[in-house]
Order: sequence, then C-alpha cells, then structure tokens
Amino acid sequence: MSFKDGVSIIVTVFNKEEFIEETLNSICKQMRTSHQLIIVDDGSKDQSIKIINTLIKKNKKKNIKLIKKKNEGPSIAINKALKFVDYSFIKLVDGDDIIAPYAISYMKKEMEKLNIDLLYGDWKWVKKPKEFKFEDISFSSDTKVLTNSLEKFLLGGWGGSSNLMVKTQAFLKIGGCDEDVFVQDFSVPMKISGYHLKKKGNERFVIAQTSKLICVGPSFIENRIMNINGQTLYDLSMATINFIETHPLLQRSLINKCNNKIISRCWKWQRRVNKKSLFSRMFLKYIINKIKPEIASEVLRQIVFQTWKEEKNLRRFDQKYLDRKKILVYVGLDLLGDGLIKIPFLKSLRNLFPNSEITWFAGKGSSVFKSTLQPLSKNLIDKVLDNKDFGSNFFDIFKAKNFKKYDIVIDTQKRFLTTLILSMIPKKLFVSASCKFWFSDFFYTDYQEKNLSKQLVDLTLFFSNLPQNVIYKKNINNFKKVAICPGASVSWKRWPINKFLEIADFLKIKKYKPIFILGPQEKDLERILKSQKVFKSDNPMKTLEFAKKCNFGISNDTGCGHLIASAGIPIITIFGPTDSQKFSPYGNPENVSISSQNLFTSKNIDLIEPPLVIEKLKTFLK
Repeated sequence: MSFKDGVSIIVTVFNKEEFIEETLNSICKQMRTSHQLIIVDDGSKDQSIKIINTLIKKNKKKNIKLIKKKNEGPSIAINKALKFVDYSFIKLVDGDDIIAPYAISYMKKEMEKLNIDLLYGDWKWVKKPKEFKFEDISFSSDTKVLTNSLEKFLLGGWGGSSNLMVKTQAFLKIGGCDEDVFVQDFSVPMKISGYHLKKKGNERFVIAQTSKLICVGPSFIENRIMNINGQTLYDLSMATINFIETHPLLQRSLINKCNNKIISRCWKWQRRVNKKSLFSRMFLKYIINKIKPEIASEVLRQIVFQTWKEEKNLRRFDQKYLDRKKILVYVGLDLLGDGLIKIPFLKSLRNLFPNSEITWFAGKGSSVFKSTLQPLSKNLIDKVLDNKDFGSNFFDIFKAKNFKKYDIVIDTQKRFLTTLILSMIPKKLFVSASCKFWFSDFFYTDYQEKNLSKQLVDLTLFFSNLPQNVIYKKNINNFKKVAICPGASVSWKRWPINKFLEIADFLKIKKYKPIFILGPQEKDLERILKSQKVFKSDNPMKTLEFAKKCNFGISNDTGCGHLIASAGIPIITIFGPTDSQKFSPYGNPENVSISSQNLFTSKNIDLIEPPLVIEKLKTFLK
C-alpha cells in the first residue's frame, strides 16, 4: 500500500479538557496541505469533545478527522486511527502535550535525509505547558543513528509517544501498537527496533535520536495513566515479555538480561510495597534467577501478574489466551460430588483459555464427566482420560515421562506422592496447591482459602492479570420458581422437613412457586411432600435444566445443592455438621450460607429456624 508524501498526526484523547485546546492549536499552527490530523476520542466523559468540535469548526480548511470510540486505552486508540492514515509519516501526540512549532517539519526532514524509520526527540515535563516558550533552533542536524537501540528500549525502559515520529510503512509492518498493553510508549520502540528478529528475512529498521526539544507536557495531572501506582513498571514488564515471546530470533543472552531486569523489578516492588519477607518464595526465585536467569516467559508473565494483581486502579486488559494450548487437569477420583464442586473451576479455566485443548485426567476409576455429567462438560472439556490407575504408585514417576508434552499441567489434589509424580510429566508450566505450592511454578503466600471450589478456581487465577475473574452469568428470568433440595445422603445433614415446608408457605404468599427436588432414594420425603409440587429425576442433567428455569434455590449441604448452583442461579445453603467455609457452592457472589456452627457454635442443624432463612431469601424476591 502506498502513501502520499506528508505527515499524519494522531492525537489520542481521554478526559483532556484542561489541555486539549492548546495541544491541538500547537499542531494546527504548523499543519500544511500535506498534513492530516486524526483525533481519537477514547470515550471522554468531560468537555473534551465539545472543545475538539469547536476547534474543528475554526479550522475547516485543514484536513482533520475525529473518531469517537469507547474507552480502551491509547494503544487500541492509535491502532484504530491507523486505518485512516493517508501519509508516509506518522507523528503521535498525547492529548495533554504541546509540540514544538518546528517539530513536524524538522523531524520529517531529518528522517528523509538519513532514511530513518523511527526518530525520537527530547521532551520535558513542565509546570505550565501553556506558558512554555520554545527556543528558536537552527535546523542544523544533531541526529544520531542508534546502534544499540534494542538494548536501550528493552533494558533501559526508554520510550515515549509525543516525542517520536515513525514511517507509516514501518508502523504497519510491526502491526501497530501492542494491544495487550494499555499504553503504547514501550511497545512501539521495541517492535520497531526488533522487527528483524521476528522472522528471517525481515529488514532491520533504522532508529535515531535528536537532542532537539520536540514536546512538553504537564508535570502532574490527576488520574494520569502513568501516575497510577505501578502502571509504568507493569506496562514495561508486560511489553517486554510480549516482545520476547513474539521475536524468536532474539539472542538468549539479551533474553536473560531482560528476565533479570523484570524479576528484580518485581522483587523490589513486592519487598517495598507488598512487604514480602526475605524468607519468601519470591525472594528465592529472585536469587535463583540471578544464578540461572533462563526462566520461562510463561512463568515470568505470571510473576508480573501476581506482583501487581492487587493494584486496583491499574489499567490492564483481561488476559485471554487465544492460542490453542494443551492443558492437562489431574483430578484423581472423579465422582458426582467431586465433579459438581469442580464446575466453577472448569468455567474459569475455559474463560481464560477459550481455544485450548483441555484434557481431564481421572487417575483413579471412571470419570463422572464421561458419564452422568458429560453434557455439563460440553464446551468445557475436550478429552477425558479415566481408569488409568495413575498417581498412587511410586513407579508411576517413570510412566510420567512417557506422556506427551503439555503447555500446562494442573494438579487439583494435594497428596504429596501424586504431586511428585505429576510434576514429572513433560510440560512448560506446573500448577499445584499441594505441599503449600512447593512443586508449583506459581504460588500464593499465606494462602488460607478453605472453600474447595474457590481453591480450585484460584489455581486458574494465576493466569489472570485481574484481581478477580468472572465465572458466572447473572441468572435473569421471570419464572418465579424456587428449587428446594430437602434431602441429603445422610440424615444428620438434613434440615427438618417441616421447616422447609414453612419456607414453602412463605414463598407461596409471595407468589412464588416452591418446587421440591427429590432423588429416587428419597421415598420418605416423597410421602411427606405429596401435597407439594415435586420434581423427581435420577438424571442430573434434567435436574440442571429444571434449575435454570428457577429464580433461586434453597438446599442442605448436598450434591443436589451444588447441581442447581451449577445452573448459575443464587442459592441458600443450610449447614449443620459440615464446614460451610469448605463446602459452600462457589461461583455466584449472591450465594448465601447459613451455618449452625457459625451462629450457635453447634453442629445441630435443627437450631436454625425458618425466620432466619426467610430473612436471607428476601433479597432474592424481586
């Protein structure tokens, strides 16, 4: 694709009402007929758009285009603008910077003279950019071609946006900005200077620098992206890892230096901000990496995630692994109750790895996902291995080495020998909570989660760069039905049936239809409930489909409760002798657990009275 000789100026704007007029004026004053201005409003909520439209009206004769889009960050905004570029050079400008009156013509002239693909100039932060006076400069050249530009960008964290100009063809060849990183300051120079390392035969781009002052910006802005705690360090680390993973010709020695830089950056943050101890696993990784820095980029990425995971205002994108990774999940015994508890884990795993091949490995006996719950695993599991009798015998260590190589192996159990065996399976990454994460490539410190479903979901959250991962969709319907599971495998887990009936009477008054779900073995309850609406089935999938047509559920601590919770509806679970923290259904934040142990320090479930349950379920009555 050919471009006209000239410059396309791209300005990204998000809530810049205080600065955008001066920014655009500094550009318009030096625009010629061979210049184009593309303004991308990235979902501003202030008066920025009004100011921009006023300026466009005043400059009708100039080639100005305004693009409006939802807020997704500067990287995506710039890539959106690339589709409308007409000229051979691109000048990037942030919406709060003012460029020098000579910037566009000077940079283009230097780039043409020396055949430069990317040129950086000087920049300053000043207290009052509007009042800043640029000095007159002579157009004598002080531009120097950089011979070590890649190391400068990778190891020095050097970059910028408003102080650069780039050839349009070069920018397009690298695929624009890295959209997995919120800001573009670090990804663009890395990708330009390292383009020849992406694939054999790629040209080597020319990078240069001038000491001429190209732009000034305000020294402090409230809510500036790069002022957010840790944002610069996080973006630089992520941009570097993305570059390493996509440039296979990069020298191992430089990769090791980058790894050292990122690990050191993470450790210093964790020590200073997260208050990690010198006796922590993170410090051990830091020391080991100093000795042997050949850490896998996949592991490095998760360390970055964990380091800045709790920075709530950090701007980042929900990580999705769109490539087809091979994932093995080991579960040991896989009975009905075990399978139901693992449903939130499976949903979370598939959410993060939508295109991957997930193999479910039941090391002992048959898998419930190959029989009863097979329909529930549709789109969640690709392959089920069972009846392999693997994981309990020490000599299975030698069998483990015969497995094909997986990208990720996830161990969902906590038996030492089994974990040791699984760690021998060929893989890139191993995740296991066993032995306090000692065998795992990723780990939590001071991990005290008791809920079994949440423990498993947390294993997948190592791969997410967000504080939380959504694993359910809100159930919205107008059926006004309530699913009630009054049974349990043993009588001492059952809340008295007369109390369930009292709840049913209350629901009827509120115009809801209570429906009791019974299994084939619960004949005693069937006789008592003959005057009530009853749903009977020995097929878990039919029960699940029925539950999807209910607004919410009420249950004892039983497999039926976990099954209807898998439908996505909120549920109230009543606990007596069992541990509510450990066995509560997980996945819907509206779920409620009522425990006699927590309320009365007693395992006697009979102590829980209907008014208490009614008070909790009132929040579900809509």
